[in-house]
Amino acid sequence: MDRPFLPHDPTRPHRTRPPLPLGLLLAVPLLAAAGGAEAGEAVDYASQVKPILEARCFACHGALKQQAGLRLDTVSLMLEGGDSGPAIEPGEAEFSPLVERVAAEDAVLRMPPEGEPLGEEQIALIRSWIDQGADGPADEAPEPDPDEHWSFRPPTRPPVPDAGAGWARGPIDAFLAAGLERAGLDRVGEAPPHVLLRRVYLDLIGLPPPREELNAFLADPSDEAYEREVDRLLADPRHGERWARHWMDVWRYSDWYGRRAVPDVLNSYAMIWRWRDWIVRELNDDSGYDHMVRMMLAADELAPGDPEELPATGFVVRNFYRWNYNSWLADSVEHTGKAFLGLTINCAHCHDHKYDPIRHEDYFALRAVFEPIELRHDRVPGEPDPGPYPTYEYGKAYKPITSGMVRVFDKTLDAETFLYTRGQARNVVPGRPPIPPGPPRFLAGEDFRVEPIGLPAEASYPGLKDFIRREETEAREQALADARAALDMTMERLDAIGPDAAESEREAARLAERADRLAVAAAEAEREALRLRIAADDARHSRCDADPDEAARLASGAERAAAAAQARTGVARAERAEHDAKIQGDADAIAKAGQQVAAARQELEAAEGAIDADSAEYAPLSPSFPGRSTGRRAALAEWITRRDNPLAARVAVNHLWGWHFGEPIVATPHDLGRNGAEPTHPGLLDWLAVELMEPSTPGVRPWSMKHLHRQIVLSASYRMASQASDPDHPGRSLDPEDRMLWRFRPARMEAEVVRDSLLHVAGVLDPEVGGPELDQSEGQTNRRRSLYFAHHGEASMPFLELFDAPDPGECYRRTTSVVPQQSLALANSGLALAMARTIAPDLSARLADPGDDAFIVAAFERVLSRPPSPEEHALSASFLDRQARLFSGEELPEAPGIDPPPSTDPGARARENLIHALLNHNDFVTIR
Repeated sequence: MDRPFLPHDPTRPHRTRPPLPLGLLLAVPLLAAAGGAEAGEAVDYASQVKPILEARCFACHGALKQQAGLRLDTVSLMLEGGDSGPAIEPGEAEFSPLVERVAAEDAVLRMPPEGEPLGEEQIALIRSWIDQGADGPADEAPEPDPDEHWSFRPPTRPPVPDAGAGWARGPIDAFLAAGLERAGLDRVGEAPPHVLLRRVYLDLIGLPPPREELNAFLADPSDEAYEREVDRLLADPRHGERWARHWMDVWRYSDWYGRRAVPDVLNSYAMIWRWRDWIVRELNDDSGYDHMVRMMLAADELAPGDPEELPATGFVVRNFYRWNYNSWLADSVEHTGKAFLGLTINCAHCHDHKYDPIRHEDYFALRAVFEPIELRHDRVPGEPDPGPYPTYEYGKAYKPITSGMVRVFDKTLDAETFLYTRGQARNVVPGRPPIPPGPPRFLAGEDFRVEPIGLPAEASYPGLKDFIRREETEAREQALADARAALDMTMERLDAIGPDAAESEREAARLAERADRLAVAAAEAEREALRLRIAADDARHSRCDADPDEAARLASGAERAAAAAQARTGVARAERAEHDAKIQGDADAIAKAGQQVAAARQELEAAEGAIDADSAEYAPLSPSFPGRSTGRRAALAEWITRRDNPLAARVAVNHLWGWHFGEPIVATPHDLGRNGAEPTHPGLLDWLAVELMEPSTPGVRPWSMKHLHRQIVLSASYRMASQASDPDHPGRSLDPEDRMLWRFRPARMEAEVVRDSLLHVAGVLDPEVGGPELDQSEGQTNRRRSLYFAHHGEASMPFLELFDAPDPGECYRRTTSVVPQQSLALANSGLALAMARTIAPDLSARLADPGDDAFIVAAFERVLSRPPSPEEHALSASFLDRQARLFSGEELPEAPGIDPPPSTDPGARARENLIHALLNHNDFVTIR
């Protein structure tokens, strides 16, 4: 909570104090220096004091905010002071209000008002600095205007530097070459062809190149051949699967979790896998990034009649939490800000943002965009009707959702958002009017307009859709056909009864005939009722000239007639069951059957009594929803993707660059604000952002991500080697972290790429695309791509977790660890062993030369995408020989539980072990 900066006792004038005893005067410097600086040691303001103030004080007393009129971001401003006078008295820490407030024991008076108090050493440093005269740089500049932060200014296409580098192939290289030149660095040479081909394969489709493609490229590693490979990979359907996983990290994809057997505690939601498949499809189709953002936020408003786009709202659905709508809305605000704007808007939930000019009110304005939302189930062609979305009722069990599509819609069109304090929804500020919807005002200003959107009739009443009517009609037709077939069989049995049959048998047949005839009549009535319901829907929605009221009465009457026909069938079947019970002579069965007859007759009586009711009510073919939407999310989506929005394109290209090069230009991709990292190459970032929105290549659509992929992977910078041949290359000492990109950064494969590559090099990766999530427990046996296995907050595939699978809660950048269990997973897992035993015989069968030398070369090319060095070849040959001799004459044990089992032939077993060793090679799991 913000509080004014209060000075020391206002009744005591500044710079006056009673005289101190001589002994105390001698002790003061020692006391002041205790814990902060040695006696007589000068305190450096820039390195020791200002960092403390910047970390703990500038948020309220800097450029962003001047609580009580006070700024502390320069010494001169401290001396100038605020509403209550100067904050410091040079040479007199005891009389400096700054010291009084940071050292106050009373928590109400102590500054800073939030977080832990300053430590004793920090306070001692401030005291010592003031007592030493409070010196500061003469040219000390205050914090810059937050509104002028680099990421808050719309990007413009900067001029491409003329770095004079002969290796530059285009603008990307020119920007990087200029940075290297300023740093006094030079880049390394180009990567060998086999390294480059494997790199771009793993980068663009997440799988290593087949041996045949490798050898073809090694035979012709020209620029033209490389460009052809790039274009082919970008057109490959597997590109969408590879890059969908990247974006799913940022957009927090998670399969639903909670109490899955009775889904009453839900995070995310069932059937959200359709959003995952939408992402894959959109990336393969090269739909613009702007289009994808708009659809994820507001497909139900911007494309309400397009069932192909509606799953995109899974971005909002994923944030769903059934037990607390405030949590749903809070996550929607936070991750819309981080994912699309690179802003930590969530920091303004409790108070004004401490670093960026985002007000407390801005948080609630963005929440107001999402305030009206609710979930709904949409029926999907060819699948059972999922039924209406079940609103939560305490203690009620819910059936798992196994069909249909889940999406959002605006349910409460007049929803209001009220500001509350301290992050607690119960602390609504009384008397304060509702907050209107909108993005942060410092970015949008007043230029944000929300217009309600009228929805097509089929969006508000899906029962009008052709496929629903067709499937419902087909179901009635099938029921009628089944009833007629049953009657025909009954008639055949009746005709087959001989003249000597017992009367009880004849009575049973007559009762069966009666019931089946009534069932046919009921099925005909159901078909007719459906026809009239469809006609009434057409009239009600102005699809025909019929009188809506009359059509509704006809439909209602037909429904009641069908209900009565069904009730008659029920009585007949109950009477047939009672007859059978009496024949069997079971008293309990007779009593139970009698009760069922009584209940059926009672139901018939009620149904026949309702036939003549004056009603126009009939059962709809689907739930109904509002006929319009607020337009709030559509307005937000359009604003985010406007050309003059300074953040959206920068956020997108920063992620793209990071996934290609292993490190984004801004190291905090979720925070491009003042508390985030500075860009390593600001000019390049802006050039890429403008190039995404306004491609310089004729014929390329705006916001095309494939265009940027192509620009990046064709650059000379992308083609660099990952290591310097010169051990004394200056980059090793001047830029060991490779921030200026003097070499390509090698990196360990992502978890999914490790598993998928094992399957791919074995030739067993299942190419099937899409569909419901697979149980993560099948990861060792199912050959589908890792993208399709369940991954959520309660369960994920252990193999993927070992290799740093994404955190479904938040994964704007993946972490990479190196732990012994990773090596053990490849060395001992059943998956790696099974793949080795699959690859070895397959590879042997494909070779024209059956000898070990040819096998070794082929093994390296297939598994590591490169030929072996002479030393590796010799070591491998020695390994095969030793292994074969080791296994000769012995009965080889089989490893239970792993399919396929190891070969019983010593030479074949040795080859399996060589393949297994190569799968454990560092080059297999590394992108160089």
